[in-house]
Amino acid sequence: MSDTLLRQWEMLRAIPRAPRQIEVGKLRIHLEAAGYRITLRTLQRDLNALSRVFPLQSNTRSTPYGWSWAAAAPTFDLPAMDGPTALSVRMIEQFIPNLLPPSIHQLLAPQFARARAVLEANPENPLGRWVDCMRIVPREMPLMAPNVDSEVVRAVYQGLLNGKRLKVRYSPRAETERNYEVNPLGLVVRGNLSYIVCTLWHYHDVKQLVLHRIRSAAILDSAINRPSGFNLDQYIAEGEFQYPVGPLIRLKAEFDVAAAAHLYETPLSADQTIEYFDADNVLVTASVRDTSQLEWWLLAFGASVKVLEPPSLSERLSNVTRAMAVRYKVPAHSHF
Repeated sequence: MSDTLLRQWEMLRAIPRAPRQIEVGKLRIHLEAAGYRITLRTLQRDLNALSRVFPLQSNTRSTPYGWSWAAAAPTFDLPAMDGPTALSVRMIEQFIPNLLPPSIHQLLAPQFARARAVLEANPENPLGRWVDCMRIVPREMPLMAPNVDSEVVRAVYQGLLNGKRLKVRYSPRAETERNYEVNPLGLVVRGNLSYIVCTLWHYHDVKQLVLHRIRSAAILDSAINRPSGFNLDQYIAEGEFQYPVGPLIRLKAEFDVAAAAHLYETPLSADQTIEYFDADNVLVTASVRDTSQLEWWLLAFGASVKVLEPPSLSERLSNVTRAMAVRYKVPAHSHF
């Protein structure tokens, strides 16, 4: 589809119905925001040509002149998509497809195709280049995504969408498969894993089921039984996806200067402080939740960090490092 036709479609969409009107200068600004560079002379020529085909009218009685659809013009639904909308739809397709219910994803397939066509139609449009300039990469070690049954995904997402219970066949890690009646409360994507936040049967304690371990799923007729006061954002903020070990703690740790450099820009908490311990080390103090995620993060620094407080965390890390030393110890009789 030509750039001229797409530009003219966008122009028609931007023109209001009388008595409202849009000035030519503002229409040009709108088009440039949508990725179409055009001179005022070309814009005026387009408007004059379009007014011979569509019920458009120009107010030339006072300046600045404005254009509008005739008040009595029949409703005209133009099947066009502007540049910013096309970019937004393309971003959804590229970066968050797993967050959409399969039924919605299927319905949006024509919109995804339309967005690609709009962005590809004009190579000079900077919005089209944005797709090639944006990527999301994980901070952690990249792992291959597990296989997930498409019918399971369809049933689970539909249950969430409609607020219905599910009957699932689930395979806990290193255990035999079990049948569960699930009250789905939310879906959380963490890295390349998806978790169903839920309760089971009539119980109120909140659980997490990994989506790829669900072997089969069927939607039940009964509505979900949502625990009183449950809030998905609060559940996440309380550290439930960081594998809690204990309550909020006051962390004090000695970091190498280089190892702590990123904490000046991305602090551990709002009350974090960093002060020099000596010429080569700093003391980092922050209120954080005591979680397995915190342990893994600290261990990743190796010898560049030493936890001073709380003693319980320091002891746990010490036990891990001693166990690592035993595992890595080279026998005395080994030769290389």
